Amino acid sequence: MAFKFNFFGDGSSNAVVETQSMQSISDELILPDPKKCSYETFSMKQMNETKSDKQQEWKELSIHGSSYYHLAKMSFNKTSNSDLVPSVYEGGFEIWECTIDLLNYLHSHHEIFNKTSSVLDLGCGAGLLGISAKRFTPDNSSIHFQDFNYDVLENYTLQNYHKNCGNHEIHNVEFIAGDWSQISMKLMKYDLILSSETIYNCQSQKKVIKLLLDHLAPCGTAYFASKRHYFGVGGGVVDFRELLYLHKFTCEIVWSNETGLLRDIIKVSRADTGSLS
Repeated sequence: MAFKFNFFGDGSSNAVVETQSMQSISDELILPDPKKCSYETFSMKQMNETKSDKQQEWKELSIHGSSYYHLAKMSFNKTSNSDLVPSVYEGGFEIWECTIDLLNYLHSHHEIFNKTSSVLDLGCGAGLLGISAKRFTPDNSSIHFQDFNYDVLENYTLQNYHKNCGNHEIHNVEFIAGDWSQISMKLMKYDLILSSETIYNCQSQKKVIKLLLDHLAPCGTAYFASKRHYFGVGGGVVDFRELLYLHKFTCEIVWSNETGLLRDIIKVSRADTGSLS
């Protein structure tokens, strides 16, 4: 079995967390410079030789009665107290609130996956959105997991995929690391793009728009789960919707949480072709 790795420079949720905390707390990892990484292929056999359930602590997340397992102890070696270090670490070892929102929405609307043959989990982190896509789409569908950091993909996303999806033979799952502005040649046109907590600042939003222009299929759909505002960094649903309309995308809020932390899920599709100026 070959997995392909490409490395480049409120109360409305139905989720039940079976363990005490969603925060990652484990041994710290030092990540390589993604710009210095090159293409590699890792097989499931190689992964099993270096990783073992006996060495791992797992947490269970229940979504509409379906279990999602993820490694419990992961963290990133950073000197800042912030959850993010721009251009170094983009929060991939955390499971954020909006990921759970979107998982709940997908389970309530799994018709989204009907006739879907290609899915991108953009800024995947734990990979739970892509794992849900793997469960709902045909076996021959292409599922791509993308994250900024190599170590997030190798030590977290891939392990979670293996735990949830097993090691049955599959040739159309890829894991792609790198900045969104540098990985276009490794992406395809996608029927469905799923993303959570990726539009938290204005700089990242422009890269996302360019990625949608280049890689959302003509009749494709994207779903973004996000906080309505990210105070102090200028991102969120409000600003992102303005950019979408500017570049000729349609945008619909399909789910909202109006108590406590304001959060939305937006559905994006093409209204016309456009280019980023």
